[in-house]
Amino acid sequence: MENLTNQVLELRDGKKYFVLRQAAYKGGSYFLAAEVTPDGEDFTNNFIFLEKVVGENDGNAGFAVKEVKDPVILDVLAKNIKLD
Repeated sequence: MENLTNQVLELRDGKKYFVLRQAAYKGGSYFLAAEVTPDGEDFTNNFIFLEKVVGENDGNAGFAVKEVKDPVILDVLAKNIKLD
């Protein structure tokens, strides 16, 4: 699993998130991330759990991220991913 901590990931809607923590759960990769302001200079107060989605982009292997919405997975992540 590639470590994406301290990287900025962008969702399809254009919102950007800074990865604070990364975890594996049941074969998936998940991230706790903070939304980045539009100017890219700071964080907002919006935190989100993201899931890595592996797929194909124009014939090249790649990945995307999507917001985690499954309440069971959110509960597990919230209980196990801690900020120092």
